[in-house]
Amino acid sequence: SVDRGAPMVEAGLWYRPSYFPEVGETNWRQSCDREIEMVRTNVGVCDVSTLGKIDIQGPDAHRLLDFVYTNMFSTLKVGKVRYGLMLREDGHVMDDGTTAHLAENHYVMTTTTAAAGQVMRHLDFVHQCLHPEWDL
Repeated sequence: SVDRGAPMVEAGLWYRPSYFPEVGETNWRQSCDREIEMVRTNVGVCDVSTLGKIDIQGPDAHRLLDFVYTNMFSTLKVGKVRYGLMLREDGHVMDDGTTAHLAENHYVMTTTTAAAGQVMRHLDFVHQCLHPEWDL
């Protein structure tokens, strides 16, 4: 990426390319417009390996997810994935991401790269302080 001239940006604990300029492109907008057109007319690949991944298991896993997200995850069928928006206690957005229902009582949540630690701390707080009776 760097050897192709891609400017690198911080994403949590990672550095990743912001865009990939080609010869003759003089600003970021030209590169981004080209990449957008390529995805719309052909195909695009996005490396999301830097996203946070949190494994959530137990008979009350769906209760935790219903509590922290604005939408319901207890209705998510096994083998399906749902997008969710997570709020802080004051109602402000904490993070967003997808959660997959892998098996009965087993989910995997993705978080944004930068907020993975904050989300994990929040999940621990909800479980340990607000709902210690949940079996997770």
